[in-house]
Amino acid sequence: MYLYQNIDITEQMSRLTIYVIKEISSSFLFSVILMTGILWIGQSLRHLDLLTAENVSVSAYFSYIFLLLPKIFQLTTPIALFVSILFSLNRLRSDSELVILWAAGKSNRNILIKPILIFTSLIFIFLVTLSLYITPYSLNEIRHKIIDIRSSGIHSGILKEKKFISPVDTLTIFMQEIEGNEISGLLIHDLKDTNNPNTYIAESGKLIVDKNSSFLRLYNGNIQILDEESKKISEISFESYDLNLSPYSKKEIAHLYADELKTSEIIKKIKNNSYDKEQFAEINNRLINPIYIFCLSLLTLIIFKLSRRPDQSWVIPIISVSILGFGIKIIEVGMANFLIKDNSFYLLNYFIPFGIIALILFFLYQEGNQTRNQRNVI
Repeated sequence: MYLYQNIDITEQMSRLTIYVIKEISSSFLFSVILMTGILWIGQSLRHLDLLTAENVSVSAYFSYIFLLLPKIFQLTTPIALFVSILFSLNRLRSDSELVILWAAGKSNRNILIKPILIFTSLIFIFLVTLSLYITPYSLNEIRHKIIDIRSSGIHSGILKEKKFISPVDTLTIFMQEIEGNEISGLLIHDLKDTNNPNTYIAESGKLIVDKNSSFLRLYNGNIQILDEESKKISEISFESYDLNLSPYSKKEIAHLYADELKTSEIIKKIKNNSYDKEQFAEINNRLINPIYIFCLSLLTLIIFKLSRRPDQSWVIPIISVSILGFGIKIIEVGMANFLIKDNSFYLLNYFIPFGIIALILFFLYQEGNQTRNQRNVI
């Protein structure tokens, strides 16, 4: 009989664990999709100039902004998990499901910690995968796309009607009308030679681009050359003139920041002792930051310690826990930046999230006189 009772209790606990996980997961999916979508749309609009100013195709643009998603997921996932657990706990309380556990003398703290830890562990694996592999790869790809775009030189995509544009610092172009590669009403100011700046005026022109070079073929115009020393302008008329655009193409420096290096590349640098302090901090932060998600998820259970009665409002406890969660995020970001400045404290960075977890568990399971008196409540 005792065995059957234990089996029945175990089965009930398993069902409750699965039920709570389902509640948290549904709220989490909604929260993470909503937060990620808002940030992603914001970033997409921020980079919309790639379509208008950099002559990037629509497919290339969407592949570019798609690569932004892993980094955004890293930012939104911990917050979405924290919010979804709080929302789920509050919903269980509002639907009087927690009251049943209270009435049965069950500790919500003990019952809910298992499903929360199980679900958080799954999210932790997801975050570690993002942090170590997916996000570095996506940032690496983004950097190479930016290098390719900025090194592509002057092309038809950057040319705009009735607007002064400066594709590079030494060149300003104005065009009255554009139809494909055919242009009319051109005014070009060239500062490549600072001692003798040139101004090109032409009735029409044509942009010609091939594999080896690109140039503007100007028709029926003149070149005005200013001599800085004598302050005199000389003018040369032409029927046709080819303005070589190749000298105005700039080569983007292929420099990769620490967060854009793949994990395998940083590990290789550390083995060869060719790393810098930012790269050392980066590889450690990729391992440390996902741990903080356990701090945020366990922190939500403190709400039961702050609530004295089942019918008490949770407004103050939720605000208090949210402030603590915000403080944990500040510590996470602050310690990550501190590690970049001083690599010698990397062990302290590992200790802090585990220390916070230990403090939360200690606070949850400490038994004071007040706790004994309220045993049936928490």
